[in-house]
Amino acid sequence: MSCILVHYFINQIKHTPHKPSLCVNCRSSNLKDDAVLVTTGISEKNADYVPSSLCLDCETLMIITPNPGPVVGVNHSVGNQVTVRGN
Repeated sequence: MSCILVHYFINQIKHTPHKPSLCVNCRSSNLKDDAVLVTTGISEKNADYVPSSLCLDCETLMIITPNPGPVVGVNHSVGNQVTVRGN
């Protein structure tokens, strides 16, 4: 049994209180839910996993949380890799 590794790129990160049906940046509907693991919290040690949606067109990662913390972590999920692009 083989595993296909998918690599996602993130260009920017936005917060949204609800799961989006369209990208908050470019209004595309080409979204991938939970493509990457995202954590938010008051510190890296006290962070919680939160759901996310990634726009595959403009590479905007939308973190779904009503209370974004000052620390955001972006991590690999099973079968996926992620790279945050530098500006």
